[in-house]
Amino acid sequence: MTPTFAAAYANPNLRGLELALIALPVAALPHIWHQPIWISVLVALAIAVRAWLLVSGRPAPSLGVMSLLALMAGGLTFVQYGTVFGQEPGTALLLVMIAFKLLETRNRRDIVIALFLGYFVVVTTYFFDQSILIAAYSLLATALLTAALIQVHAERFIARRQLARQAGTMLLHALPFMLILFVVFPRIQGPLWGDPQRDQTAQTGLSGELNPGDIAQLLQDESTALRVEFDTDVPPLRAQYWRALVMTDFDGRRWSVDEDRSTIQPTAVDHDTLVHYTATLEPTRARYLPVLDYPAVLPDDADLRANHQVLRDRRITNRIQYSAAADLTTLPGASEAELDPEERERALHLPPSAAPRSRAEVALWRATHGDDDRAIIQEALQRFGAEPYRYTLQPPTLQDDTTDQFLFETQAGYCEHYASAFAVLMRAAGIPTRVITGYQGGAWQTRGEYLRLRNADAHAWNEVWLDGEGWVRIDPTAAIAPERIEQGLTGLAQDTGEDIPSFLRYGEGLSWMQRARFGLEDWRDFAQFRWESWVLAFDPERQRELFARLGLDSQDWRSILIALAVGFGSLAVLVIAWVWLRTPRRRLPAAERLLQRLSRRLARHDRTLARHPHEPVHVWSRRVAQARPDLSDTLRAFAEVYNRQRFGKLSSNQRADELERLRDLLRDVPRGSPRQAVHTPIHQ
Repeated sequence: MTPTFAAAYANPNLRGLELALIALPVAALPHIWHQPIWISVLVALAIAVRAWLLVSGRPAPSLGVMSLLALMAGGLTFVQYGTVFGQEPGTALLLVMIAFKLLETRNRRDIVIALFLGYFVVVTTYFFDQSILIAAYSLLATALLTAALIQVHAERFIARRQLARQAGTMLLHALPFMLILFVVFPRIQGPLWGDPQRDQTAQTGLSGELNPGDIAQLLQDESTALRVEFDTDVPPLRAQYWRALVMTDFDGRRWSVDEDRSTIQPTAVDHDTLVHYTATLEPTRARYLPVLDYPAVLPDDADLRANHQVLRDRRITNRIQYSAAADLTTLPGASEAELDPEERERALHLPPSAAPRSRAEVALWRATHGDDDRAIIQEALQRFGAEPYRYTLQPPTLQDDTTDQFLFETQAGYCEHYASAFAVLMRAAGIPTRVITGYQGGAWQTRGEYLRLRNADAHAWNEVWLDGEGWVRIDPTAAIAPERIEQGLTGLAQDTGEDIPSFLRYGEGLSWMQRARFGLEDWRDFAQFRWESWVLAFDPERQRELFARLGLDSQDWRSILIALAVGFGSLAVLVIAWVWLRTPRRRLPAAERLLQRLSRRLARHDRTLARHPHEPVHVWSRRVAQARPDLSDTLRAFAEVYNRQRFGKLSSNQRADELERLRDLLRDVPRGSPRQAVHTPIHQ
């Protein structure tokens, strides 16, 4: 016991308070990054004052002082948030309640209440961060709170090592119950407590509008947007186009996502040729699902629109996991003879004043190539692939008419610059064109065998309509920077002298410290991915799928009770088996085991011949000999050898010889009934 806290143990009602003063700050620590500074200062000050009162032996503040402080803190919380409901204000009030409860602690009951509030603080941590590191930290905080509770209810001081062992054992015993409740208890769709529009919430950088330069800004964003596990062979990098948003409307500078598209069914294809995969998507607060081109099998809660954009039935406010499949060869609209006139007009629209110099040049192309649309497309790609055009990760800012300025002045840009300019050129030539945004490439993680797509992997490309073929993908980036398509973003880091993010230089002449950093980053991402895919992505849809495989309905309370009964029943069986296996059992000596086998063998002849538990061997052998005279010599010899082997003073070699003699005598006793033991004479 620490001498400083001797006063706590002089008063049994305050036993365990010093541990509570350690456990509760640990539980509240993660909230420093999510609460106003005055909340953290208030909690720290209350804990420091209570520790001083404990050490000095002074009484807690009066009820009047505590009431005044509570009113003041509640008012500050309301002023800060404008409400006392929701994740942040509710958590702030909870922290204030704990601080003041500790400050007014006078007896064991007050300490217990404060510690139980601490468990709620641990839960509220997941409102703001659900990473695997927070999960590990919450286990530490829970163990400290549990240890404090054990000490509070103990009648004496418990050594710290013993407290840690008892708390860890209790958590370990609770783990199976937690897992069963996690799987079986009905899942809640969306955040547990409100849906705050937090800047800290992870979300991809793709938006419903595209201005030249938007995607280039995402190059610095190393955060993960999507992780993908393939159930079939992984397609080559150049085929990994992850379609997210389709943009047809253009106002001369900005492209806008299509909003008014009807729902269609995926084209029937040969399922043996499909690429099946499971994706884990970070929150986007949008409805689109990035899918591998071209979508053929969709999740149940998603629809395929006429522009082949996949939309979910609700916004993605939490991390989700979905399974889908792609047909890499069947183009959108390939089954249609020609493009719908209304859609053709929409995909050809250009503002009258947009890109006059570009229109003039396209008119020359059309005069040269006539009706050959493919020649026009090739003309534009050759223009991009020739000097002085260059693909840059830091494109210059465009003003006024962005298309003409890019094509005839700056001639340097990122993927969206080329995709936007290409679409304008094609529309000016009378070729229906649209812009697609999504992701391309990504980093293959050999540890875990999955594809990691960062926000920096955002990409823009085009689709043009060719009669008889459908919507054909054209990626102008492949003309100006083919290494971007063949090798992903890392391909751009090889020959450029531009200042690019360090993660793009992975494996390229790095120091051992940088390699170690990237290695640790791979391990961290792998652990985080498994945590997300196995735990955080276990949403109502996955729970319904699990229940359905078991023949149950996750929405039916009877199915839930059945699942709970089976889960806890199986756990009880395992616990009983574990206790039985760990119970020490005395192993019988070899001679005793042979005696039991002899008794069982004779009992098959006649149940009355079985040896009674406390019947001496020589008495039993004489009793059996009277009923079975044919075995009298064998039984008498067995009793004599058994007694010598068990109780005689023999050397180890002699004891082994006697044991072998017992085995020989046992073989002389027939296994079957007396009739089977009668020898049948052999007739010559």
